[in-house]
Amino acid sequence: MRDVFTGIGFMMAGIVTIITAQQFPTLPSLQYGPSLFPSLVGVGFCLGGAVLTLNALWQRRKATAQVVQDDPTPATSPSEKMGWAMVLPPIAIVFYILASDYLGAMLTLTVIMFLLMLLRKTKTYVALITSVVMSFAIYFIFSHYLLIPLPQGVLLGGSLPWIF
Repeated sequence: MRDVFTGIGFMMAGIVTIITAQQFPTLPSLQYGPSLFPSLVGVGFCLGGAVLTLNALWQRRKATAQVVQDDPTPATSPSEKMGWAMVLPPIAIVFYILASDYLGAMLTLTVIMFLLMLLRKTKTYVALITSVVMSFAIYFIFSHYLLIPLPQGVLLGGSLPWIF
């Protein structure tokens, strides 16, 4: 039930962020103004909160409909799962910092997403396809729309000719 309230809280925070961002001044010389990025963050909060809430409600409904088994002991303890959940994001960030200059941002993001999805027991082909598509989308959005230079890496010769 805690995830339901957390999801609703994220949706409310997203709505407040969007409303606040719409009050930012617009610049006549640009197609987008300072409200774009906070609005995107607010939409992300709303979508993430909705997914969290719906997932928690679905899991609760599934748990009440399921017959209780004789052996309720989980294969791994909840503290062990929480430990991995707390350690993996910082490890991924450190790996990105250390490897992105050599591998490039897109390949590093692909490796990180692929490994994290495999650790969450995603099917291999789904993890591979999703990580490649999402890393390409992230790279393209940041480099072309937000004009943030991301490292291309020395492994591929410093350029991605097949993309750009």
